[in-house]
Amino acid sequence: MPRPAEVDLVSDFPGRRPPKIAMVVSRFPKVTETFQLREMVALGNLGVPFELYAITHHDDGGTVQAEARDLDARANYFKRLSWEMLKAQIVWLRRNPRAYLDAWKWGITTNLTAPDFLIRTFLLVPLAAAMALRMERDGIEHVHAHFATYPTHVALVIKQLTGLPFSFTGHAHDIQHRTEGLETKIDECEFFVTCTQYSHDQLRLFYGDKVDKKCHVVHHGIDLDQFTFREPQPDDGERPFRMTCVATFEECKGHEYLVEAVRLLRERGIESELVLVGGDPPRKSSHQDTIKAQVAEAGLEDSVRFLGKRPLAEVRDWIEWSDIGVLACCRTAKGDLDGLPNVLTESLGMGRAVVSTEQPGVMELVVHGENGLLVRTRDAPALADALEEMRRDPERRAKMGRSGHETVVRDENVIEKTQELLRIYMERVSRPL
Repeated sequence: MPRPAEVDLVSDFPGRRPPKIAMVVSRFPKVTETFQLREMVALGNLGVPFELYAITHHDDGGTVQAEARDLDARANYFKRLSWEMLKAQIVWLRRNPRAYLDAWKWGITTNLTAPDFLIRTFLLVPLAAAMALRMERDGIEHVHAHFATYPTHVALVIKQLTGLPFSFTGHAHDIQHRTEGLETKIDECEFFVTCTQYSHDQLRLFYGDKVDKKCHVVHHGIDLDQFTFREPQPDDGERPFRMTCVATFEECKGHEYLVEAVRLLRERGIESELVLVGGDPPRKSSHQDTIKAQVAEAGLEDSVRFLGKRPLAEVRDWIEWSDIGVLACCRTAKGDLDGLPNVLTESLGMGRAVVSTEQPGVMELVVHGENGLLVRTRDAPALADALEEMRRDPERRAKMGRSGHETVVRDENVIEKTQELLRIYMERVSRPL
């Protein structure tokens, strides 16, 4: 993969400047979506002016990074029942009644077959109206939404009301599973970004040439100053094999197959320690309780630890502690699947080989036999075989870890990925000086 050329705003885009951007996100601050934070901070460091607008204030407490705290202090949040919200509806009914009513019509008719999205429409349209007024006040020139579902719905309504152009970043479930209104969003946006080539190719199958014209593939990248190389842990073969999995407890993460693989390893006489970092996603039943019950039934309480959400510094410590990073991601019956899981990039960045599954996004980073091992999805015996292979050959897994670190340094540096994004913004939506 060729390295992107560094953007020089003066020489590359004479007489042009980046627009002032409104970044619209679903929840903030949210520890499981640090890739958004990295991108925004890096863009700001490159001279892109932006304001943050959140649909919901979501505080993960002490697990949130300092950079998120700084943004949280100046982010735009909105009270649901407030004079500001009511006033915004009155303003747009008077100023642009047709656009305001069309926004309601589109939201309702588009989501008639999706009750959860339909209900959210009754929050999103009023919220977008209030956001639009603040954006006018703040001198916003462009809107960028993270995730193609609720945030991009908000961005689309803002365009209907104000004419502000928008773009969005699609990640995984929001462009592969929850696709209500997606074609309209693609038609109306200036451009959009996705984090895997697989997502681009799938979208092209459904929406044709417009995807080639508007879609840019940019991996998230990681901060190499935070996820630095660490030498492998000493392993004389006597202590348990150490594995770390960092993931929310969702079906698509495949925790149950990891637990079953640990049980199979024990049957083979191989003791291991599996550390699970992460919590349940918002507004969903506790899949974590299901996995805990599986662990108890298998008698693996001494081998599997549940740590919950942890601060980034502790996540790094656990990756360093581990012999490998693991993630058994899979496609769910509803079609939900991961894109390119950041934890795999982070583990490789720190020099830890990984074991994962043959998911399309994963295979854009992990090369079987070079920086990790890949197995079929939903196949616990194959997963156990790969883990045993890693356990029995410390030298090989150390070599894979070094290769993985080199891959991340070459291809997944967040600074270079942000340079790619800056070039896209300048080429697509820059403004005259």
